[in-house]
Amino acid sequence: MLTVVCATSARPALAQNTSVEGTSPTLAATAESAPRIDKIDKPGMFKRTFNWVGEKMIDGVGDAKDGLYPELGGMIPGGGIAVGPGYRHHLFGNAAVASASAAISSKRYSMMQSRIEWPSLFSNRLSIGASGKYQDFTQINYFGVGRDSDKSAWSDYRLKSVDFAGSATVRPVYWLSIGSSGGYTRGVDISRGLSSIHVSTEELFQENTAPGLTVQPRYGHANVFVEADTRNVQGYATSGGIYRIGMTSFHDLDGSGQSFRRVDADAAQYAPLLRRNWILSLRGHVALSQTAAGNAVPFYMMPTLGGRNTLPGYNDYRFRDRNAASVGAEYRIPVFHMIDAALFADAGSVAPTARGLWDGRLMRDYGVGLRVHSTTKSIARLDVARGREGTRVSVSLTKSLGGSRNTVIPYVP
Repeated sequence: MLTVVCATSARPALAQNTSVEGTSPTLAATAESAPRIDKIDKPGMFKRTFNWVGEKMIDGVGDAKDGLYPELGGMIPGGGIAVGPGYRHHLFGNAAVASASAAISSKRYSMMQSRIEWPSLFSNRLSIGASGKYQDFTQINYFGVGRDSDKSAWSDYRLKSVDFAGSATVRPVYWLSIGSSGGYTRGVDISRGLSSIHVSTEELFQENTAPGLTVQPRYGHANVFVEADTRNVQGYATSGGIYRIGMTSFHDLDGSGQSFRRVDADAAQYAPLLRRNWILSLRGHVALSQTAAGNAVPFYMMPTLGGRNTLPGYNDYRFRDRNAASVGAEYRIPVFHMIDAALFADAGSVAPTARGLWDGRLMRDYGVGLRVHSTTKSIARLDVARGREGTRVSVSLTKSLGGSRNTVIPYVP
């Protein structure tokens, strides 16, 4: 089916440009002057299908109508493909939207969540919301702490938790967001992983090599952040950038010595290179942890590298420590209608101190991939990546660069 679409839309290169909303005025003017533009602009069945999937099913529901919808997400990397039911309903004259969903994945991960949000108060200057989420992730990878952790020590653990949170975001101008959130996490439970391939974490590690393995406290957490977002399309940008810095404090409510603070800084920039619809993406991420005397960062909350969001040439959560940093670049080239080829390379490191992040060797990878997208959203991606430990192939429903975290515990890069 995709081949038929490719044959009709790939003939003029302009068709690739018009498949992404929010293109530059220069590009729009070029499109208006091109021959047979009436045929290019008319969306066919396949284009309408891709747009509907991207805008209504993947990465949020936007202004979708009330009622049932499919939940395709809610899991952390490594959980496999997840599906489930969702329901939303607008309230108070459409000023607020309430939703609830559940999903289960191919690796038996499961989650249930509900949320109510007022997204556009005071002429879109303020958003507030509250949420509750239960999650059960059955086989999260753990290899030990540090960049020299051994791949042969591959283990997995199961993590359950319940989190309640509230948030507020102020937008002084359309591209700037200043926000905060606070919440309470209870029921954190580390138990035997369900993988039939790898041993459970408690069989290889102890408290000194996996802090927090034996005791998991309740947490109160608070976050503040500043974000500048100039992307032309949030879900599949072709220009602009997003820059964010935030600080989160986790307070151990049970006094077990596992309180800590973490600063996360993210940057992603998108720009055409060589041609208007050939897009270069650059990304950087830094996570720095700090503890008071007598406290430790639990292993499941340490910053990590590895997997679809950082260093895809390595296994999910392959490297972890108190501090982590990574940089990456991706070059997207349209090959078919709503399908881009991608070339990418990444480098990163973890360390017990911030100063040690760039001392010594870096973990690196490179690879090729495909990106399936609608006019405004990333729908799916396929990556073939090569790192020092071999070649990995991964398929996921997610953005390739500039993604966002959707869980409090465990840490997700």
